Amino acid sequence: MEFKQPRNTVRSGPEAKGASRLILYMRTKGWWCKKLHGGKYQSGLPDLVAMHPIYGIKWIETKADGGKLRSSQITMFKMFNQYGQKVFVLESEKDYWKLFEKKDNWILYI
Repeated sequence: MEFKQPRNTVRSGPEAKGASRLILYMRTKGWWCKKLHGGKYQSGLPDLVAMHPIYGIKWIETKADGGKLRSSQITMFKMFNQYGQKVFVLESEKDYWKLFEKKDNWILYI
């Protein structure tokens, strides 16, 4: 088994700040949001799962302006799509409206 160096995790950069603003905004709209990152060795999953009594479950990846998906995320998001799940990429609360699009938008971030 090959050892992989853990990737750096950033908790205070533009992406993390945008995610925090998004979570706070979504809570005002009745959403429950949970961060999914468990540690340095976890990769590919979206950053958040959000649930709403009317709008259901949404998988959300947060990115800084101009951010791109990693190869592990592309692989995982393709699998999500194969099982009927959509993954939405949002930069901050200003992108909240994207959650209601018919098609997910992760492919635009490759």
